[in-house]
Amino acid sequence: MAKKRFRNAMSGYNKDEVNKYIDNMMEQYEAKIAEKEATIEELSKKAAELQLAYDELKSKEDALVKEKAGITKALIKANEMSDQIIKEAKEQAIKEVGELEVRAEEEREKIVDIKRQLATLQASAAKLLEKFVENLDKTIGSDEK
Repeated sequence: MAKKRFRNAMSGYNKDEVNKYIDNMMEQYEAKIAEKEATIEELSKKAAELQLAYDELKSKEDALVKEKAGITKALIKANEMSDQIIKEAKEQAIKEVGELEVRAEEEREKIVDIKRQLATLQASAAKLLEKFVENLDKTIGSDEK
């Protein structure tokens, strides 16, 4: 808005010029106000769109955070379960190895006992065979005489 100089008329400023200037200024201000209102409306729409997009992204983020928490919880539980399974399997393996070692020792003792019995039977059989041979020799010797 430039400084406007009005011409002097007889009783002051020229009324038509002043009215024309005021009308012109009003039109300019109304145009600028309309332009600013349009800009405000456009920015309000963009702000609403951005808020909607933000809300959607926030909702997705919240869902992902919950999902991540669920996955983390499931992984921790699975890890704990696998540790427990491994622990139980090791304990079971140690128990079974111990039982097998006991059975193996029992079987070794049985084998040693059987070998002793076999040695005793062999010795008895050898003595019996000796006596049989002696008796046979005696019988044959007495028949020959």
